Amino acid sequence: MMQMHPSNREDRVKPIEMHIHSFSLRFQFKYRTDFDVFSFIALAKVQGFTGVNISANGPGYRDLGGTTDAHFEKVKDALLSNGMRCEIDTSDTCLENLLKMLDVAGKVNAECLRVYTKYPPPLQSQISRTVDDLRAVIPALERSGTTLVFENHEDFQGKVIADILNQVHHPLIRALYDYGNSQMVGEEPLDALEAMAPFVSTVHVKDHVVVVGPAHAWGNLWVQGVPMGQGRLPIMEQTKRLYENGLRRFCFENVWGYAAPLKSHQVPQSHCFGIDQASHFLNGSDLPTEQAIDLEWKAFEQAWGWYKTALTQQHYRIATP
Repeated sequence: MMQMHPSNREDRVKPIEMHIHSFSLRFQFKYRTDFDVFSFIALAKVQGFTGVNISANGPGYRDLGGTTDAHFEKVKDALLSNGMRCEIDTSDTCLENLLKMLDVAGKVNAECLRVYTKYPPPLQSQISRTVDDLRAVIPALERSGTTLVFENHEDFQGKVIADILNQVHHPLIRALYDYGNSQMVGEEPLDALEAMAPFVSTVHVKDHVVVVGPAHAWGNLWVQGVPMGQGRLPIMEQTKRLYENGLRRFCFENVWGYAAPLKSHQVPQSHCFGIDQASHFLNGSDLPTEQAIDLEWKAFEQAWGWYKTALTQQHYRIATP
C-alpha cells in the first residue's frame, strides 16, 4: 500500500476560523438572568470558536446588552482577554443608523458590521435606495477601516445582491452569504452562492427545512430552522465552494425554532424545497420559557457537534482561539 508522505497529508488540511452567532442562543439571552454577552464570549472560547457575531438590533442593542461607552469598553476587554474576533449586526441601511452602528463597532473593536435593507417594495425602489445608502456611508467606512457586509436576508435573491454591490463598487462593502435565506425568496441556495461569490467575505452556516404552517400573504409554506445536519441545505457543498473561492472565516448559526414565510409563488421542485413534516410548524418564541431554553441548548449541542464532525471528515481544521 502506498504511504502518503507527511507533507501530502498536511496539504489536505484546510485551516479555517469559526465564529458563532449570538442568534444561536437567543433564548438563553432572552430568558436567562445568568446569560449575557460576557457569558456568550466565554462560552465561545470554551466551545472552540475563534470569534463571535453579536446581534445589536433594537433597544439596548439586543445581545450586546448595553448602550454606554463603559459597557462597550467592557465588551472590548472581554473579547481581547478571550482571544475573540468580533462582528456585529444591524438591520437598516439608512445612513443615520449605519453611522451610529459604525461608532459602536469601533468601540467594541468589531471588524465587520452586518446589514440588510428595511425598505419596502417595489424592487427597483428597494435597490436604488439601498445603493444610495451604501454609497453615502463609504467615507465613514474609509475612516474606520470597518467592513460593511450586506446580507441576502429575506428580500433579495443573490443576483440582486450582486447588482447592488456592483453598483456601489467599493472594497469595504461586501456580501454576507446566508446558507439558507435564499429559500425565503424561492431561490436555490447554490444559485444564490454562485451569484454572490465574487463579493462574499462572511457567511452564516445553518440548516433549514420547508414546512406547511399558518396561512400568510404568499400561501402556507414556511422556512423552518432545524439543528444543523437535520435539514435539506447542502451545507458541506456550500462550505466547499466558499473555501475554494477563498473564504477562511465561517460563522455557525443555530436556527432551531426559527420560522419565516416563503415569499414566492414560484418554488423550485428540488431537494432543498421538499416539504418536510407536512403538518409541523414550530416557532420557538411560542414555547414555555424553560422548554425554549432547554430545547435550544440541545439543538445547539447537536448542531455544533454535527458540523465539527463534518468539517473534520472533510479535512478542515478550526483554528484555536
